[in-house]
Amino acid sequence: MIRTLLPIDGSPQALDAVRQALQLRTQGLDFTAVLLNVQEPPHLYEVVLAPNVDVIEGASHGAGEHALLAAHALLDEAGVAHESLVVTGDVAQQVVEQADLLGCDLIVLAGRSQAVTQAVERHSHVPVLLVPQRRSDVEAEDLADLVDEAAEQP
Repeated sequence: MIRTLLPIDGSPQALDAVRQALQLRTQGLDFTAVLLNVQEPPHLYEVVLAPNVDVIEGASHGAGEHALLAAHALLDEAGVAHESLVVTGDVAQQVVEQADLLGCDLIVLAGRSQAVTQAVERHSHVPVLLVPQRRSDVEAEDLADLVDEAAEQP
């Protein structure tokens, strides 16, 4: 069974990466998943204004857990065993580091940020499946309108 790391930032693109992993499952890839959310370290003004560090850490962890909810639901619905982790730090560095620490065999990553994807691909010790960003529905509708208009032309 393949242990797959799914970095999730709460975006629709990250959920597309989960769906892609589930699609691979229908094609015979047997996997368990680790959902990973990486929170940015607190800024200096947050540290100065917060009553204590626990408040900042609690808010950050809560935001990370919230970002993972939809991915949890997709994996639950598909019956895929999974666990989750929220960490703080540089996104690319944490994705690579956590894949190593958690013994993952594959990273399925949304192609949302070119800088992050390039850094993960460059430093990862395991294969990285990059899921490209889907075209927006608006662009698809615009394209359909252009095709319809072209068909109406004499």
